[in-house]
Amino acid sequence: MKETIISCESLLHFTEDVLAKCLPKREAHLIAETLVDADMRGIFSHGVQRLSGYLKRMEEGLMERETNVVTVSDSYTTAVLDAHNGWGQVASIKAMEIAIQKAKEYGTGFVGVRNSNHNGTATYYTALAAEQGHIGIAMTNASPIMVPFGAKEPSLGPNPISIAIPTGEGKMPIILDMSTSNVARGKIMVAKKNNTPIPEGWAITKEGYPTTDPQEAWEGYVLPLGPKGSGLAIIVDILSGILTGSLFGKQIPRQYDDPYPQQVGHLFGAIQVGNFIDPKDFYEKVERKVQETITSEPMEGFDRVYMPGEREQIQKKRSMKEGIPISNNVFEELRATGENYGIDLNEYVSVSN
Repeated sequence: MKETIISCESLLHFTEDVLAKCLPKREAHLIAETLVDADMRGIFSHGVQRLSGYLKRMEEGLMERETNVVTVSDSYTTAVLDAHNGWGQVASIKAMEIAIQKAKEYGTGFVGVRNSNHNGTATYYTALAAEQGHIGIAMTNASPIMVPFGAKEPSLGPNPISIAIPTGEGKMPIILDMSTSNVARGKIMVAKKNNTPIPEGWAITKEGYPTTDPQEAWEGYVLPLGPKGSGLAIIVDILSGILTGSLFGKQIPRQYDDPYPQQVGHLFGAIQVGNFIDPKDFYEKVERKVQETITSEPMEGFDRVYMPGEREQIQKKRSMKEGIPISNNVFEELRATGENYGIDLNEYVSVSN
């Protein structure tokens, strides 16, 4: 597949400049940072290829141009925020920052967000907590494009969950970030844009049949990560949707198909390690856990054993040095999006392949 390599800094500036044409500059920067961070980690399903879809919903009046986050309830260790149909990333960063502050003061903090929109990768938010020495938790519900295990009618989103574990100052945190589906629907979007088939087991058609055609999969439904993924998706839907006062299950409009605000919910948590165990002791034991994992003898066909999120963090370091590969189809889509807002993508490209 042909691609263009763009430096992280250039891609960030382009994305921010496009968003700043219609959003407050601070919000444009936050959203651009979350999108490019996903691409830097190699999570292209949640990177800048989402930009045109976000802006389309905003232009159609399905998302607000400015995110007005209001506190609905607040206690020592909990809070609920209303995003008022603003940008999910902006509301999510604020929610995690509040959760972290509560954890610093009271040991734990959990903050729910209602009436929100797609908020990118959960990794971004849990990493914020881990960087400050807290265990971070993030989850969100999503459009019902996934069937429960054994069903052919959708009532769940892929409903991802992330947990980040700090490992000590200057060290990479351990970050689990998993979709409850076999695959993030964004990967099907990427395959559709690049006209490439998808693996078996990712999705079914709207009639309930297996498919490797990305267009049929896009019109159909993704499959859960077995019965455990299905069960976890249901729990995340309850915690993110019902508990926060947001829509849930079949009520949520499909992000790219239904002309209604999504009104999804998110839940964020931060836990202060020192309220449970001496941090020094914690970090020493976590390091032992890391070593016993990564030094395990690998099975045939594997080069080594990795910790959760390690590959993505390695890729992020590589991206910072070598740039981010953008497929030609996504590049052309970004170019067209930029032109719509008077921004020339070619002026930001530093290296091409």
